[in-house]
Order: sequence, then structure tokens, then C-alpha cells
Amino acid sequence: MSFVQLVSAFRLYRADVLLIALGVMLATSLLKKTVMKTCQKKVFIFLPFGLGLAIYAVYRMAVTASFAPILGEILQTLEGGFGCGCAATLYYVVYEQFFRGKFKANPLLPLMEFVPEARREEAAKALYEGAKELGEEEMRKYFLKTLNTFADPPMSEEELHAATELLVEYMLTLQKK
Repeated sequence: MSFVQLVSAFRLYRADVLLIALGVMLATSLLKKTVMKTCQKKVFIFLPFGLGLAIYAVYRMAVTASFAPILGEILQTLEGGFGCGCAATLYYVVYEQFFRGKFKANPLLPLMEFVPEARREEAAKALYEGAKELGEEEMRKYFLKTLNTFADPPMSEEELHAATELLVEYMLTLQKK
């Protein structure tokens, strides 16, 4: 999906939904990095929609100064809340795809989910810096050895080889650019 396609998707929503969605995206990101740090990643797929619905319902009740958005106009409230979740997800996708990578120095870091977060940057840096001048086979051996030291809990042989292949292919692609 190109940047133009993503931006054109925002035209579907009203201004109030877009503003609330921005808040929902920021709240989701904050929760992801603080309180809900240990939650499964699946939770964060649905969190923007749940937050969007709740915040939009409160917003509609405040604007109308009644419980009508919850009691009588529930479909409009659900539609706006779902729109907030969709727009928040779109905001996050735009950020991840077009802006986050600009500020991150190490391109291997997003692929290092199997390394504990405390050592992830160190592992990515070791792999990236150590493999810059290596050929494919030397890189494969280096990645196997290095990944084995950083992975916690230790990876199975199959997982280690799969992660190594993924990282080697990615690194070779980066070297071609």
C-alpha cells in the first residue's frame, strides 16, 4: 500500500473521529510500552478498537449531554468507535511504514523479536556490524554463532536455522542496495 493510498483512506472519516483516533493511537502506544508490556501481541490488534469505541462513546455522551448515544443511537456510536479504531490503526501503520524506520539506525532490529528486549539492540548491532564485510557463508556461520548466544530462552536447532536464514537473506538484500 502506497502513502497516497493510506492517506486517501483517511478521507472516509469525520474530523472528530480522526482527532479521537490520534489520541487512541497515542494511548495504545503508551499502554504497549508501559502497563501492557507483558501482554500478548494479539491484544494490541484489538486494543485500538476497544479504546476507540469507549472514548468515542464518552465523547458522544459529552457532546449530547445525555445517555442517548449509548441507549438510543448505539449504531452511530458503534460506527464512530469502530472508525476511531480503524483510523488509529491507519495512523500507526503510516508511522511504522514511513517514519519509524527513518529514525532507527539498525535495520535488523525489527527482526529480532526472539531476543529479549533488554539485549535486542545489542544483538542487532553485533549482527549488523559483524556481518557488513562478510560473504554469504561466513555471514551464515557468524549469525548462527551470535544468535545462539543472544537468544533467551535458547532456540531449537530449527528455529535457529530459520532465523539465521531470514537474517542472512535480509542482510544480503541490504548489501545489494
